[in-house]
Amino acid sequence: MKTNNHKTATLIAFVAISSWCVVMLGKPAPTQNRSEKKEEMVSTIAFVSTRHLPSGDPLLGLALGSEIYLMDGDGTNVRRLTNNSYGDLFPSISPDGKTIVFESNRLRTEGEPLNTSDLFLMNTDGSDQRHLMRGSSATWSRDSKSVAYHASASGTGKPVAMFPGAATNDSDIFVISVVKKEARPKNITNNPTAIDDDPDWSPSEDKIVFVSKDIKDNPTDAVSAEIYVIDADGKGKPIRLTNNHEEERAPAWSPDGKHILFMCRRGGRDFEICIMNADGSGQIQLTDNTVGDLTASWSPNGQKIVVHRPVSPNRYQLWLINVDGSGEIQLTDTPGLNGFPNWGQVRTRSTGK
Repeated sequence: MKTNNHKTATLIAFVAISSWCVVMLGKPAPTQNRSEKKEEMVSTIAFVSTRHLPSGDPLLGLALGSEIYLMDGDGTNVRRLTNNSYGDLFPSISPDGKTIVFESNRLRTEGEPLNTSDLFLMNTDGSDQRHLMRGSSATWSRDSKSVAYHASASGTGKPVAMFPGAATNDSDIFVISVVKKEARPKNITNNPTAIDDDPDWSPSEDKIVFVSKDIKDNPTDAVSAEIYVIDADGKGKPIRLTNNHEEERAPAWSPDGKHILFMCRRGGRDFEICIMNADGSGQIQLTDNTVGDLTASWSPNGQKIVVHRPVSPNRYQLWLINVDGSGEIQLTDTPGLNGFPNWGQVRTRSTGK
């Protein structure tokens, strides 16, 4: 009897273990949800357009009805982010692809010039638009936590010209955190004898390139305007990169931080696009047209640039150009103005396959 009982117990144990093994070994492996969404960075151009308001003076249209749009780097997938009766301008995509800083005259008071601007932030889908502070032409730090911009040092200066983004007669370069509550701006140039504007933050180190010109110069043709670079903390003196009697504007770092694009008046009254090494050496003119090539921005891979230029009265379009100045391709073709591009990457969620 003991032997039979022992055999029975052994058989029961074997059956139990076998059943457990079948359950565990036969359990299907976890499978990835095919509809699971993954984050990816998509090459994206932010730009300003009056395509929805095509008639009339382009400057007036920029002040009263310009909106911010996005499109993929190949010109497809165009979408509108802002929709109001004000002038929204100079969008800049954060390096982390989540936020856009832009300027708008929506807080301009009666009697102030039409191009009086404040800075705003919004998500890359246009949602959660919130006020930052008065200022213009903002640029992001490498970590997407701060912006640099130009603004009136006294807080009461007025734009010296009517064109978009025009500096005030006491403009300096400021830096402010966008993540710290109640952060205060820091004036990093603090130069009362000059007008400092058009900052651009290096993607490879904490340096900011900007334009500085004599306060008494002609604001629409400032032959004293030169390009400088300064440490982002404001310590140390600015280093001068250009030295001539021609106006430069809108410097823009390459993605690797080794080169700088800028608008230059070379060989005529109109602006062309020039390039130089980060130390100011090796200056080369890339474009040579009878119309202005304006506000150049680098592709994320550093192989192309996008500019805007007039194609007919009251019509400006975006153009792609190889970084050596060759291979021009018109990217937009709509009524009104398409301009002030900023080429970056937007973080999106795509459905995995």
